[in-house]
Amino acid sequence: MVGNKACATGVKLARVQVASAYPITPQTTITQYLSEMHANAEFDFDFVNVEGELTAQLIVQGASRVGARTFTCTAGPGLLYMHHPMQETGTWRLPVVMAVVHRGYKGMMPDHSDLMSQQWTGWIHWYVEHAQEILDTALMAYKIAEDMRVRIPVAFGYDGYVLSYTAEPVEIPDQETVDAWLPPNKPYPSILPDGYDARKFMMELMEMLGAGDPQNAWKTHHEAILGSEQVLRETMDSFEKTFGRRYGNGMIETYMMEDAEAAIVAMGTIAGSTRSAVDRLRSEGKKVGLIKLRSFIPFPETDFKEWAEKVDAFAVVDRSICPGKGGPVFNKLRSTLYNVEERPDILQFHAGLGGKEVRIGDLCNVGEKALKVVQGGMVESLVEWV
Repeated sequence: MVGNKACATGVKLARVQVASAYPITPQTTITQYLSEMHANAEFDFDFVNVEGELTAQLIVQGASRVGARTFTCTAGPGLLYMHHPMQETGTWRLPVVMAVVHRGYKGMMPDHSDLMSQQWTGWIHWYVEHAQEILDTALMAYKIAEDMRVRIPVAFGYDGYVLSYTAEPVEIPDQETVDAWLPPNKPYPSILPDGYDARKFMMELMEMLGAGDPQNAWKTHHEAILGSEQVLRETMDSFEKTFGRRYGNGMIETYMMEDAEAAIVAMGTIAGSTRSAVDRLRSEGKKVGLIKLRSFIPFPETDFKEWAEKVDAFAVVDRSICPGKGGPVFNKLRSTLYNVEERPDILQFHAGLGGKEVRIGDLCNVGEKALKVVQGGMVESLVEWV
């Protein structure tokens, strides 16, 4: 099935109760599939038609407030239109799940600039590689977002056109197995112990959201996102045990890293192409591996610090850029390793922006330049456009 149908199927398996979305290329067919499921009564949920993406976010926000399991989806400019209510969804720590079908905002072709522009909204951000991972990630997103140790909205992104409209083999788990693994959402009122004073609970909630110390809401929100890393790792272990598939430790997924001298860090479909590049480089005796970044927020700082002790160079491939500042993954990784005593070299490559094709040969060149630095050579620039 195509990636967008894999996404809609994941929503169905998760038994979402309220979905709302406005069609925008290349997300449109998710909305279409959900509309067909609603019209055919394939599962019991409300699909709310709206006039735009801002309202779609508000609909799922309101439904989530009263305990419904909710879903929305968008792409590119539609996500930018959602920016304002996304802030409130994050502030109230509502476990909304959203799929972002990547579309750049300097054109209709895919890059990661849409979701990367929402770093300050207080959501968890994941990036996925293929159709099977889309379906599986949709299920894991609810498991984590609704965990009482987290209660943070989750956005997972995948490359438009490349995945949204390309068909791949996808294994669909049994509904009964999913139901046993993913129990219904428990809204705040239902988790209060018998006899607990609801007014006291609301006072405690307001305290958590900032009453008294205005910074407290930011502090608790920040700590909850950092704490979600442990829940993500636990969920990945549980997912593998139940469904037989896993994606690294949930934060990163590695390939040919056991004896690597240099690592290419990539996300989304570019990570898939990098695997083939690594295979080619390995066939030539060049020790390059792949670190596929799945979770951008929270960022896997512990993992990268551990790998920094084993490899001599990271070549970061960013499919987005903050003009005048650089790539978000590159900058975050350099910040993460700032206090590491013997830091590996970190090279920056911008690739795939505006939908530009990134070929296996291009990624081989990325790996070779990283090895050149490892071997003491000089490169023309530490920042390159592929």
